Amino acid sequence: MRRIPLYFICAGLELARYFALVQASGSFAAASLSTPQVLRLVAAPNALFAVAFFFLGFDGNRYESYHPLLIVGKLVALFSGIIALPRLFGLGGNPEPAIAATFAILGVTLWDAASVVILAFKRRSTPDGTARPDGQPAPGEPELVELD
Repeated sequence: MRRIPLYFICAGLELARYFALVQASGSFAAASLSTPQVLRLVAAPNALFAVAFFFLGFDGNRYESYHPLLIVGKLVALFSGIIALPRLFGLGGNPEPAIAATFAILGVTLWDAASVVILAFKRRSTPDGTARPDGQPAPGEPELVELD
C-alpha cells in the first residue's frame, strides 16, 4: 500500500468544490424557499469525487478501477460547467446573476479542468510501487486474481 499525497490534496479541494457548488446554488434559487434545498440534494453526488480521490490517495493500486470513472465524471462536470458559464456572465440575454456565485462556479469549472489534467497525466504504478508510463504491469508479472 502506497499513499499518494496529491490525491489527498485533490480530495480536500473536491470537498471545497462541493461546498462552493452548494453555496452558489442558493444565490441562483431565490425564487422559492424549497429550491435551495432541492439544489443541494441534486449537488450531493458531487461529494463522491472527494471520496474517490481519497481512496486513490489511500491505496492507488487497490482502487485503480476508480481512475477511469473519476475521469469520466470530471469530464461531465467540466462540460456542464463550460455550458453554464456564458449564461452566468450574462451572455445570451439573461440578466447577470450574483457575481460571487458566478465566480464560484467559474472556480469550480477551472478546478474540474485542472483535476482532469491531473488524472489524465498521473502515472499509474505497478504493484511493487514503480511507476510505468503506460499503466501496464511489468513484463512477466502474473495477473492478480481475487478468490470469492
